Amino acid sequence: MARIGILGVGTIAEAVVRAMCARPGNSDEFILSPRSASRSTRLAEEFDNCRRVESNQAVVDAADIVVLSMRPQELDEALDGLTFREDQVIASFIAALPPSQVAELTAPATRACQLIPLPAIEMHKGPLVICPAIPEVLEAFNGLGDLVVLDDESRIRVLSCASAIMSTYYEAQNRVIGWIADQGIAPETASLYIRSELEGLAAVGKSTPEDRRDDLPAEHQTPGGLNERVRAGLLEQGWFDALIGQIDGIYRNAVLRRPDAD
Repeated sequence: MARIGILGVGTIAEAVVRAMCARPGNSDEFILSPRSASRSTRLAEEFDNCRRVESNQAVVDAADIVVLSMRPQELDEALDGLTFREDQVIASFIAALPPSQVAELTAPATRACQLIPLPAIEMHKGPLVICPAIPEVLEAFNGLGDLVVLDDESRIRVLSCASAIMSTYYEAQNRVIGWIADQGIAPETASLYIRSELEGLAAVGKSTPEDRRDDLPAEHQTPGGLNERVRAGLLEQGWFDALIGQIDGIYRNAVLRRPDAD
C-alpha cells in the first residue's frame, strides 16, 4: 500500500485518482489537498481510500509519494513554506518543468519524476509517460494504461509535442461524421459508424507487432480501391507532411507553457 498525496486536485488529477481507485484490489491511500474543494470533497465522499485534508502541509506530512498537479503559475504559492522529507518521492504532472528542476523545489525530497497523463487514463487507456523510472512510481501507477518510460528528461518534450494530435484526431473524426450526415444519414448513425471504425482500427494498430506496423496502410487498402484513392490523394496534397511539419514546428519553436501563463 502506498500513501499518495495529491497537491492540486484538478481535472487530470481527479481522472488519475478515479482510475487508480478503480483498479481491482487497490489498497493505496489518497490524501487530497483542499483545492479544488469540490473535486477533493467529491472524491473523498465517493471513495473510502480518499481523504481530504485542510492544508498542503498535511498532504505532504501524510504521503510517501507527493503528486504535484497544480498549474505552473500556482506552483510557487502551493509550495511556499512546505517541508518535505528526504524519503519522499515527488511525481510531477506539471508540463515544461523537468524532474531536475522539481527536485530543486522540493529538497530534501530529491527523488523526482515527471508524468504526462492523458485524458483517457480514467478508462485505463492510452500512454502514461514517466521520467525517470522510479520504482515506487512505476508500481503505484501500473495498470492505468501503457507506461512509457524515459530516462533522459530532455526527451520529454518530444512526446509532449507528439501528443498534440489529439484535437486534430477528433476534428478529422467529426468532419467525416459530418460528411456522412450531409449525405442524408442520421447523425447518430454516422457517429456510431465512424467512432466504431476508429476504435477497431486503434485496436488492430495496438495489437500489430512492431515489425509489421509499416505494413498496416497497405493491408487496409486494395489496388485502385477507395482507401488507396483517399490515402494517395492526401499523400499527393502533402497532408501527412503538413501534419509532421506542424508537430516539428511546435517542437522547435513553441513554448509549451510559461510559468506565468493563464
